[in-house]
Amino acid sequence: EQKIVDSIKTKILTCTTTARIQNVDLKYNLHSHALNYGSGSGQQAVTGLESDTDVGSLWTFKESSKDKMCLTGAPIPCGSSFRLEHMGTTKNLHSHQFQSPVSGRQEVSAFGDNGEGDEGDDWIIECKDSLIGDLIDGKTLFYLKHKVSSHYLTTDARSMFTQQNCRNCPIVDQAEISGTKAKNKRGLWKLVGGYFFAKDNLGDYGLGELINDEEVNYDDDYMKEDL
Repeated sequence: EQKIVDSIKTKILTCTTTARIQNVDLKYNLHSHALNYGSGSGQQAVTGLESDTDVGSLWTFKESSKDKMCLTGAPIPCGSSFRLEHMGTTKNLHSHQFQSPVSGRQEVSAFGDNGEGDEGDDWIIECKDSLIGDLIDGKTLFYLKHKVSSHYLTTDARSMFTQQNCRNCPIVDQAEISGTKAKNKRGLWKLVGGYFFAKDNLGDYGLGELINDEEVNYDDDYMKEDL
């Protein structure tokens, strides 16, 4: 098991990498399944799942909605704009102006058909301790910023689905995934497994332009995360 962990730390994130993406703080994996929200948009639910063996936690990195198809093996470096396609249902990680069911933050869903949705599927990968253009591997901690709304993908222990807020529903004990304006430790993610391809030595990345990171304050105060 330790050899697998060590190996992932050296794998480079590229176009068509299919990976498990884990929240660093809660240690739950980004997850989805063929189940729709009963409120809000009614689109396919996205949750955090503790299990590290469920295939519903595999996501494929690909070009953003306005870019040409990226090439397998083309690196996706810090600052890139991209989409995440859920392997099991071929819907894209998505966000929009609906309230999430537990915390009331911005809803995150899975949207589209056969990998095609809209610009609400576009995300920017912002690395915590790396520069724009640096390669990403299993040691890299990163934030996922929704390109349209500028909200960050987040989860926390206070936003769990329970018998009190989701009685007898199939996602009890899973975590709500939502978007928040704040950039803090609850929005840090990392790669923890999946299918990786050898990095292609391309002259460019085959992706859209790199997005310059904005200067932010890293706020660890839970009560301020939605300000």
